[in-house]
Amino acid sequence: MKTLLFASLLVLGLAGCATPPETRSSLVDRPELKVDPDIIYAADVTELFQARVEQPGGGSLLQVQFAVDARSDADMAWKVTWFDANGMVVKGVGEGYRKATLLTGQTRYFTATAPHERVTSFQLHLREPR
Repeated sequence: MKTLLFASLLVLGLAGCATPPETRSSLVDRPELKVDPDIIYAADVTELFQARVEQPGGGSLLQVQFAVDARSDADMAWKVTWFDANGMVVKGVGEGYRKATLLTGQTRYFTATAPHERVTSFQLHLREPR
């Protein structure tokens, strides 16, 4: 009887110690990446790159690319906020959230290009769609 009671308590104790999904903290902790907690449980940002893309008439634009691995089926919304060298927001056309659907086990890739040459940094926002 004691063995059965001990085994039951052990199983219940282990169930209470379930760990949250593993995330790549090196990306989640980056200041240019803001992910709502609801999205962290459904998906993981696995890559986040930035590069300058040369323009035909001279100059260059900042381009951001990122990858999202889905742990479960989910909808998400994402947007990029662009900043100049002084930290001021640089407005662009169509700067609202963009919706995307994620399927379990799928990796989705996204790209955004800055609206102006004076952009020097960015902040990527991921959340549930509204």
